[in-house]
Amino acid sequence: MANEKHLDRIRQGAATWNQWRTENPEEIPDLSQADLRGSSLQKFNLKKADLRGTKLQSATLAGTDLEQANLSKARLQEANLQSARLVGANLRETNLFEANLQYANLSNADLSFAQLNEEVLFNQTDLRGANLEGVTGLSGEQIRASRTDSKTHLPDYLDDELDDEFLLRM
Repeated sequence: MANEKHLDRIRQGAATWNQWRTENPEEIPDLSQADLRGSSLQKFNLKKADLRGTKLQSATLAGTDLEQANLSKARLQEANLQSARLVGANLRETNLFEANLQYANLSNADLSFAQLNEEVLFNQTDLRGANLEGVTGLSGEQIRASRTDSKTHLPDYLDDELDDEFLLRM
């Protein structure tokens, strides 16, 4: 369960929250299981925050630092994560239906078993080194709109689709 002091502080806005994070770098914010649906968390420092199971539907997280944050089983339907920094974040079993991931940095993030759909926006999304094994609803088109590398782990069904496309171009 979320720490009530952390919830009160986050409701005070980005300037207050980010100043507190700067003054207390050793404290790990606990916002787990919180109901933050529709919240504006744009440009918040949520680095290493515990957001397990947090309700973030329709939240604005554009430009937010979520590096190494734990978002496992979070609900991010229709969330705006454009240009968010999610390097090394845990998004395991997260619901991302209709989320905006354009320009987000998900390098080395764990998205295993996350739920996506064709409405998720990918454009220059950094998936280098990301684990996408077991992800549902991801298309080859979304992968082509993203940046990947040899360390990106794609779901099995996508490996086959992308291999077939390569062969068709020959």
